[in-house]
Amino acid sequence: MAKHIKRKKGFFSTFLIRILLMLLACTLVLLGATENTHDRKLHFTAIIPTIYLHGYGGGAASTNKMIAAAEKSGRAQKTLTINVSQDGQLHLQGTWSWSEKNPIVQVIFDDNTAEIPTEAAWLKQVVNYLHQHYNMQKFNVVTHSMSGPVTYYWAVHLRQKNGPVLNKFVPIAGPFNGVIYIDDTPNQNSLESSGKPTSQNTAYRDYFKFRSRFPRQTKVLNIFGNLEDGTNSDGLVTNVSARSLAYLIRGHVASYQELMVKGANAQHSLLHNHNTTVDQAVINFLWPK
Repeated sequence: MAKHIKRKKGFFSTFLIRILLMLLACTLVLLGATENTHDRKLHFTAIIPTIYLHGYGGGAASTNKMIAAAEKSGRAQKTLTINVSQDGQLHLQGTWSWSEKNPIVQVIFDDNTAEIPTEAAWLKQVVNYLHQHYNMQKFNVVTHSMSGPVTYYWAVHLRQKNGPVLNKFVPIAGPFNGVIYIDDTPNQNSLESSGKPTSQNTAYRDYFKFRSRFPRQTKVLNIFGNLEDGTNSDGLVTNVSARSLAYLIRGHVASYQELMVKGANAQHSLLHNHNTTVDQAVINFLWPK
């Protein structure tokens, strides 16, 4: 009887050891899985698309060459073209490739002479669509001319707080405080030491009123042209008008930089038309190596 009890105790001891070993093995497997998952998260690179917007009276030709330069650099690839009709309907061409780390989305407004609030509403449509259908969480915007103020207007008036984050913003030749021949004159306006423009048009006063709504996470590269012909402008937008953006957002956003492009190629329409200085600056800012 004593022997029988002893054998039973040995059996249960062995069984208990096996259970403990199995639990230990499972724990190690789980820990390993957790560690691997953690490693994947550490090395995961978010897909951040870049939206290219043309200016007043523009179209695909306004951004084609900038996009081609980005593709040639090997750092980004165009995936979609979105045409926005006058009633805000979106018409897509192309295929969103999840293998592309830096996809480019070219947006074209069928009515290319619409007012800023209207185009801002269309931009909202595009952002919401990409968020809903492609789970876009962050995005960049490259603009030429009037689409700079369009993007600013969207950011302070129409941006949804729980929507995608404006990661980087590159306005090129943005008329943030007037346009020559309309409501600005070369060398008539100036910037105070604080960056505040001495003369402000109606739109700019509205921009200033709502400046605190501009997203703080955004990094900005403001590019503008100087023909060096005495006008301190690109022929259509004065340097003061373009640089007036700084007073609205500098110190509020994650970072703010300016780039003045000089010479004949700094003309308003040439800044986005195969200007290698502009192309390289945009590429390096959006997709640094």
